[in-house]
Amino acid sequence: MDRRRLAVLCALVPALAAAAPPAEPEPTNSALSQRGFVTDRAAAERAIAFRPFVPDRAPLGVALLPPFHGGQLSKNEGIGYEYARHGRDWILQQWPRNGGTLRAFSGLPAYGACGDVHAVGGRKKPRGVAWTTPRGLVFSLTPDGTAEPRTILTEFRRLVNLGACR
Repeated sequence: MDRRRLAVLCALVPALAAAAPPAEPEPTNSALSQRGFVTDRAAAERAIAFRPFVPDRAPLGVALLPPFHGGQLSKNEGIGYEYARHGRDWILQQWPRNGGTLRAFSGLPAYGACGDVHAVGGRKKPRGVAWTTPRGLVFSLTPDGTAEPRTILTEFRRLVNLGACR
């Protein structure tokens, strides 16, 4: 190859690199991605067999979740929402109950229409709250990171007051 062609090729390399499609962003290792398959909200809500409670108009992320109980069928899959509230990120997960129970967790007092409420991680220092609804759904609320038990219970009650137990 002569010097002239080499000079033209060298001049084209930066232009070709700039025209190349951007590299795919590396997947994040978010709390939500550790629980299920992160996807867009519309696709996730179409894939499940129940009408979910949406904790925030603009969730930070949405994921399809493996079943709470029952075989790996789309009718048994759940949905998870990550959302921000008062400077903290939260994960709200929901599934069809399908005969599963929350007996493995310590019981908490009923609140609103939620008669079956449990502490995730123990009553003294819960890491979250799980509950069942009269519609046959199971919910789990956990902060992304740590939070005081009072903060977790306050967020649980806020969600129930918004309709998370109907």
